[in-house]
Amino acid sequence: MQVFDITIAAGASRQIDVQASYIYYLNGSAGGMDTTIELRPISGGETVYLKPGQAYKMPQALVVQGITRWIIKNLKGEATITGQVLMGEGEFTDNRITGSVEVVDGGKARSLAGRAYMCAISAGISAGQFAFNELWNPLGSGKNVIVEQWSLSSAAASNIYAGWHNVRLTAGPNGSISKKAGGALSSALVGAVYRGVAGGIASVLSTTNVPANQTIVIAPKEPIIIPPGFSFYCENQTASSSLQTWFEFFEEDVSA
Repeated sequence: MQVFDITIAAGASRQIDVQASYIYYLNGSAGGMDTTIELRPISGGETVYLKPGQAYKMPQALVVQGITRWIIKNLKGEATITGQVLMGEGEFTDNRITGSVEVVDGGKARSLAGRAYMCAISAGISAGQFAFNELWNPLGSGKNVIVEQWSLSSAAASNIYAGWHNVRLTAGPNGSISKKAGGALSSALVGAVYRGVAGGIASVLSTTNVPANQTIVIAPKEPIIIPPGFSFYCENQTASSSLQTWFEFFEEDVSA
């Protein structure tokens, strides 16, 4: 039995040359992202997917072939995987543990990976108009936008709606700023607009009474999920008043 250190970047693979009938994924870390590896003989054949703490013993028919060359891939490619695999003939048993446990700060990992964002939106006073701020997830983004919390403030005491809409009402390619300095902008777009009438847009999830010139932070127990082709909006129900909001959110692949 031999222990091999692995470092597999997103989209990369690692070749290991060893005659083995047993593979044990000892440990793996990817900064909170998926650590699943894909393993198969280089000559082709059965593909195996392992998470840290899992093992695979080859069927006898394959053992007879004496496979000596293997390819290990980073299955989802979310982040670089570092860890160790144990490979060789026979079988290994460790009665001290039943697997490996990785304690991860998920929020920190998302920020480091450039998948967490914040945005500040301000709709000033427009006479006779109702201010509206929007977080829009484009139809072809391939992402789900997960809103963890947002804020509301207005120059006048107001009732502010928050809810869904399936058509973007604002304009401009305004991505949100990454929580990681220098990170790419979000797929989700933000914007501000004014309407001549209040309400009547789409599904209203919440209403909040906001005192003048005070900020209210909304942090629901469960996050808001914006799939592609939908927006999450906040609308001031008091005419001729401003609306300032910020959204805190992260993005995940739709297939995740």
